[in-house]
Amino acid sequence: MRKIRYNLLESGSSVRDVIDSVVARGPQDEPIHILDLDDVVVKHRNWCQQLSRVEPFYAVKCNDDSAILRTLVSLGAGFDCASKREIEKMLKLGANPAKIIFAHTAKSVDSLIYAKSCGINLMTFDGEIELDKIKQLHAEASLVLRIRYDSAKAQISLGKKFGCDPEHEAPQLLRYAKSLGLDVIGISFHIGSGSEDHSCFYGAIKCARSLFEFARTIGFDLRLLDIGGGFPGDHDKPIDSYAKTINSALQRFFPLKSNVRVIAEPGRYYVASAVTLIANVQSKRIVRDPQGDILDIMYYLNDGLFGSFDWLNPRHSPPLVIPGNRQLVRSQTERFPSTLWGPTCDSTDLICSGMMLEELQIGDFLVFDDMGAYGITLATNFNGFAKPKVLAYISRTTWEQIKLDKRGSSLKRSAPAVTGNNWICADLN
Repeated sequence: MRKIRYNLLESGSSVRDVIDSVVARGPQDEPIHILDLDDVVVKHRNWCQQLSRVEPFYAVKCNDDSAILRTLVSLGAGFDCASKREIEKMLKLGANPAKIIFAHTAKSVDSLIYAKSCGINLMTFDGEIELDKIKQLHAEASLVLRIRYDSAKAQISLGKKFGCDPEHEAPQLLRYAKSLGLDVIGISFHIGSGSEDHSCFYGAIKCARSLFEFARTIGFDLRLLDIGGGFPGDHDKPIDSYAKTINSALQRFFPLKSNVRVIAEPGRYYVASAVTLIANVQSKRIVRDPQGDILDIMYYLNDGLFGSFDWLNPRHSPPLVIPGNRQLVRSQTERFPSTLWGPTCDSTDLICSGMMLEELQIGDFLVFDDMGAYGITLATNFNGFAKPKVLAYISRTTWEQIKLDKRGSSLKRSAPAVTGNNWICADLN
């Protein structure tokens, strides 16, 4: 099993202490991600409390940091994988093949062969050609038909690419699967990434119920419902309303006596609030009008659109600003229209514009919350700039409570990560 390095926070130490420690080292070229695994654990417990019937299959694509994945393995979560490489990674980290869904409806030949060899049987489809391919390469698979049911308030509509029409195409595909002798066991949907409409889940679950009924008429006994993702994950965006709607829909259309297993594919929910970005100002330019008044102050950071600030996560709230020179006391309260640019030579590398900020200086630090979703997996080394460096932390209390390694291996102490601070560096085997 792969060994994972991370920092163990002792009693009395917090993530804010870690941020202070990073800032104390001074500006550096690479941006820093502070990963709070306690936050991931809290999110998991909250999910299990509010959506007790719904098994979480974490969407690996959202953030594939090994410390996150290994923690979720230890917590008993399942995993939504979309490729051979994601499956390989999860198996190396100790995931049970039975707790993985190959949730891509357009799988490569090589990945299907690999999935079969590893005992990955649960997978999705949304077309006849995919069924033909599965029949040829993995006829023993347990199949889940993905239907299209889009939220009008989703940031990204996945139905443009995946999911069949539930009214016309779905019955035809179920009949075709039956004719091939394949085992269809359930229905799945995804209302879209970053959806703000919890009510959409009710309609989608109702729609799935009708397909369960149709499937029974042609000899299928469906026993799994996959409600996909689309859940918010920022620290100020709870899932209470989503849970209430989903629980209500399940009670009406899939009561406990139906013996239908319900799973979901949350990604952003689990990791968005777990990561804090520490970036710093590397350069600046002041734009003035002919009279000399400031129109805009442009700052060039060591992180940008090709790093943490992916196009799925637009920034609206201002960051916490920490002076690079701790001895400097600023009395200035005036704020100016400001533009935050990433470090690359691409003019699309724009983080945000029109934000009102106090005037920043070279070497100042900007701390951004809720940066755990998608940025790290979409980051590139474009122009030769470094991807964010991830520093993972977990409190000793949380580590001891969840007993991260349930299979007998252990966390091993090594030298302190930072001399004088109240945390140690550890290995997760």
